[in-house]
Amino acid sequence: MNMTMTFEQFCSHYDNEETCSQALFSARWPDGFICPRCSHRQYYCIRSRKLPLYECRSCGAQTSIRSGTIMEGSRTPLKLWFQAIFLHAAPQGISALRLASIIGTTYKTAWLICHKIRYAMSTAGSSELLTGLVRINCGVYGRPYNPTIYRHPQEQPLLIGGTIDNDRITHIKIKQVPDHHLIYDRITSEASHDFVKTLLHSATTDITIVIHKFSRHRYKPLIQLCNSATGWINNTFNGIGPKHLQSYLDQFCFGFNYANRNADPFENLLRHSAVFPTLTYPALIRREDRSLQRKRNYSEQLKSVS
Repeated sequence: MNMTMTFEQFCSHYDNEETCSQALFSARWPDGFICPRCSHRQYYCIRSRKLPLYECRSCGAQTSIRSGTIMEGSRTPLKLWFQAIFLHAAPQGISALRLASIIGTTYKTAWLICHKIRYAMSTAGSSELLTGLVRINCGVYGRPYNPTIYRHPQEQPLLIGGTIDNDRITHIKIKQVPDHHLIYDRITSEASHDFVKTLLHSATTDITIVIHKFSRHRYKPLIQLCNSATGWINNTFNGIGPKHLQSYLDQFCFGFNYANRNADPFENLLRHSAVFPTLTYPALIRREDRSLQRKRNYSEQLKSVS
């Protein structure tokens, strides 16, 4: 599906559940059906429901087209899911409020759909490591609210890494720096070591790391990309707190990385959405929220110097 297609054209093409079901089948099983239980390839198609069931001819396990995907357990029609995936694959992204008004769902439903799609983006990106010539810089989401060493709760220190090919950034990773890798507003070397360990290919040897805010050795294109991520999040979503910030950073990276490839972003995002299990609402709301603790720490720090 070419992303030069307008949203209206897209909706006209995927205008019913059968068309969407067939596309989801192809995205989930591009080489043909594989039974999730026994890996057998032959099946019976049961069409007594709105969406078909696939029954394995070997073990008898029945699989719905939604099970094992980010859409599992959702009562939202597939065509609305497809519209949401299309809009998330677009460079500008979309907020839950705007999505709800377009596809005609409640805000809560749209909000959960958005986070499930971002979860697919994050999961897909986690397996694609930086390699080759890699540069890593510190960054920040938000802005410095005070000139002291104490970090304001709305300042979120980041590390951004990029693969450089012929003076061009081809692949990026942006990660929040956890509190235990910070000393006041400074990023520790443990943070950069963890970044390298988890996000760079083990064979990568040409690595330059700069974690000091005002170092003249910072790689400016990475700093500009970090600022672009901040601007995109603020303009599209009116700002994000620390609890869910990482998923929005992952979405920015997903969009940037796929823009550098000759690959259709919708088809790639649909494929990821079809092979990764869903993010449940309880798991989503249990994500650690450090904002209240940061506010308490900040208040205590100010009292100690007053």
